[in-house]
Amino acid sequence: MNILILGNGAREKVIAEKLNNNNNVLIYASENFEKIKNICIQKNIDLVIPSTEVYLCNGIVDYLQNEIDNIKVFGPNKYQAQIEGSKHFSKNIMQELNIPTSKYTFLNNYEEVKKFYKDIRVCVEETVIKYDGLAKGKGVYLPDTVEESLKAIKNLFYTHDDNSGIIVETRLHGIEVSILAFCNGKEAYLMPQAQDYKRIYDGDKGPNTGGMGAVCPVNILTNKELIQVKKHIDKIVKKLNYKGVLYAGLMKTKDCVYFLEFNCRFGDPEAQVILNLLDSDLLNILNDCIKGNDLLINWKDKHVACVVLSHILYPMEKLKEVTNISYVDDIDNTVKIYHSNVNEVGKYQYTTGGRVLSMVSVSETLQLSLENIYNNIYKIKYDGVYYRRDIGCNNKSNKKT
Repeated sequence: MNILILGNGAREKVIAEKLNNNNNVLIYASENFEKIKNICIQKNIDLVIPSTEVYLCNGIVDYLQNEIDNIKVFGPNKYQAQIEGSKHFSKNIMQELNIPTSKYTFLNNYEEVKKFYKDIRVCVEETVIKYDGLAKGKGVYLPDTVEESLKAIKNLFYTHDDNSGIIVETRLHGIEVSILAFCNGKEAYLMPQAQDYKRIYDGDKGPNTGGMGAVCPVNILTNKELIQVKKHIDKIVKKLNYKGVLYAGLMKTKDCVYFLEFNCRFGDPEAQVILNLLDSDLLNILNDCIKGNDLLINWKDKHVACVVLSHILYPMEKLKEVTNISYVDDIDNTVKIYHSNVNEVGKYQYTTGGRVLSMVSVSETLQLSLENIYNNIYKIKYDGVYYRRDIGCNNKSNKKT
């Protein structure tokens, strides 16, 4: 098949790797739908995989299916993608379907926010602030004071122009875990449990990022809890006739497993670990999801770790100057590298910051996978290189969100 993957990060590289067998795979990054349509026509594309939420929430599935006869597009349509594109939409569905989630208040403008905090009857440090619309993983704040809350909310309102509101939730305490599922419109087929690391600094400190690393599988949820989680995700799939990947961010507390949020696509860096455990043909899975067929999926009995290398300025800003990447020694064959923000000119590679690349290792144990990465990570050099030193360490420790 001729396959087009929309996006250009490490996630897209691992998807392409899983599809390259006897397929022509093109990775292309543009938010111009007409250009995407023209590429599909020129390259005789059979299947399009929009791998980021921006494409899906803006309606790329609807657009391509209306413009090109018989083209397959893997993912939810614009209405279904609101499960990620609007936290208010997602929360309403969870309440309607009796899916356990934290209590929340939706605030439509800054005046409502100020009134809410004036009248608030709970401790501010027991709340979480979330931007209703898309914020590239950086729209969540855990304030300690009213002043911090108002500053964060003002920043969210004035740095986004899509007129989305704000969700203020009750903060939950426990262990976070990510459950992703392939969905065929009728049922969710769960992938192995994964845990990602969103905060920029070791010890889960500092601002949220797009993701600094991940490990898979983890054993945070019991089999009984997984059965219940699947039942809840199945409710979403059936209500929305959802086809594609559905990502549930969960919090296991001492009382219950709560649903924090849904995403309408693979995560990054979750895709880098989960897809490296896939022992079935990815293309068959995607086609069966689109057709509404039952799925048969096998997973490797292995452990995967991923550590993301970024720039020291990330996530607050990007590099102002191009910096060259060098490899001081050969990387061991136990480690894969998936480029994110890397360009090539001749034999030279360079980056302009943000998340630069993912290092991934698959081994018999998580400890060995982490050792493989950290024993090689020093070999990659560029000005301002940064990575967390604690990915996979104490991965069952308590977190808050």
